[in-house]
Amino acid sequence: MYRRIPFLTIGLLLLSSAYGNAQEGAPTPQPAPIQASPPDQTPAPITERLADPYTIDLLPDDPAQVPQDGEAQEALPLQQTPTATPQPWDRKTVTGDLFDDLFSTKDLGITFGGRVTQFGFGIAGGINKPIPAPFGQGNVFKYTGHSEYDLLFDLEKFGGLPMGRLLVRAEHWYGEYGNVSLHAGTFAPPVFPALLPPRPNNPGVPYITNFLFTQPLSPNWVVFAGKKDVLGSFDQDVFAGGDGADQFVNQSLIANPAFLLGLPYSTFTAGVVSPRKWGGFSAFVMDTIDRTADFMQFSNLFTKGIIVGGEFKAKTRFLDLPGQHHLGGVWKHEAQDDLRFSFLLPTGTSGLPGAATPVLWNSYTLYYGSDQYLFRFTENPDRGWGLFCRAAITDGNPNPVHYFLSAGLGGFSPLGQRRGDTFGVGWFLVGASNQFGPIPTAIFGPRNGQGVELFYNYQATPWLNISPDIQWLRPGAGNLTTDNAFVYGLRINVTF
Repeated sequence: MYRRIPFLTIGLLLLSSAYGNAQEGAPTPQPAPIQASPPDQTPAPITERLADPYTIDLLPDDPAQVPQDGEAQEALPLQQTPTATPQPWDRKTVTGDLFDDLFSTKDLGITFGGRVTQFGFGIAGGINKPIPAPFGQGNVFKYTGHSEYDLLFDLEKFGGLPMGRLLVRAEHWYGEYGNVSLHAGTFAPPVFPALLPPRPNNPGVPYITNFLFTQPLSPNWVVFAGKKDVLGSFDQDVFAGGDGADQFVNQSLIANPAFLLGLPYSTFTAGVVSPRKWGGFSAFVMDTIDRTADFMQFSNLFTKGIIVGGEFKAKTRFLDLPGQHHLGGVWKHEAQDDLRFSFLLPTGTSGLPGAATPVLWNSYTLYYGSDQYLFRFTENPDRGWGLFCRAAITDGNPNPVHYFLSAGLGGFSPLGQRRGDTFGVGWFLVGASNQFGPIPTAIFGPRNGQGVELFYNYQATPWLNISPDIQWLRPGAGNLTTDNAFVYGLRINVTF
């Protein structure tokens, strides 16, 4: 669990809980439908996943092709229907229809999808004092890979209720665990997806992080239950969300660290989502025990505590352009270190023989977020760019983050409309609690951290995107780090 990780990437080191492609719990990112291109260009399918705050995280059906000029084209007679196999560079995924052709999986009610993301990142600055593993000093360049494999079962075809679905997701990492995140000395990891799944000593070992049942009861009520990862579950913005595979990679611009640092990555959850014309709302309960390495162990369910959350969303039409505002909260009932007496900031025990850190049982986070389109290239479907922002406040103890702010611009790039390029630039401020004990205060020097990230996602093919990324950071561990750190690198994402 995130709360059991020392300060330097507090919360997410062993991953406190945010790409996502994005994931579900209530909301979650999901591949955006294919967008229309300008009239003089041929539309091209894209694979970016823009966060939809009220979409359950399930693999969607193949998006329908959008005719050129946004006009519906007359269907060709059967004998004139093209039969040529799409060339590899034109396919929506690198494997094309391989799995359907070999196994007729869609006819059987099974859809397969996957993604491989490569991270090559360096850091100039960061930690400049000797520090024990798994942390390390800055001025390094690292490589990390992360793979995700999804199976979506249409339960209606297996004798279940209409529209019922089961999502099974496996994840693993390889290369350098955490990439440069453990060299930065920040509250929020600058290359967050490289810490997923949070199993630092097991490179290449796949873990079942989602086994999630979803059942619509009506157009306005959807229930879900099962094991799932926390990313994309709530506080999602269209231009800043997911899990770090398509948009930002810094955890502060993927999800809100004010609550994320205290959540397990993958655990049992149940809840309801209610999409409405005006927006919608959601609610969930979650076990506090991290189940990343477990499959289906129910014997100790909720024995360590419970997490409860909910969110309301309202759609807007400012300047006749779409937007949304959401407001939510997370309450956690579990034994957590009292920061006033903590020695290791914050761990489960003081680290001294026979000594234990006093604990607090309840903590809360209140948050707000919004996004607003400022410009659209097409009317239907939407493609454009806009503004996003987030804010949160917590109890400040046991939560090590007292408040959080972020804002920026993102969306589809006007420079690569035909390809489906996206971009993002964002700023964030992570306000450190002022209730840390004297020892972590003297050793780590907790202070407010902030940063700026800029990425450009070049959609080289429908299944391959390449994203240069740069960041400026002011690390939160002031006594162990430089005042300024610079993160730079390249992310390559392949969908199959």
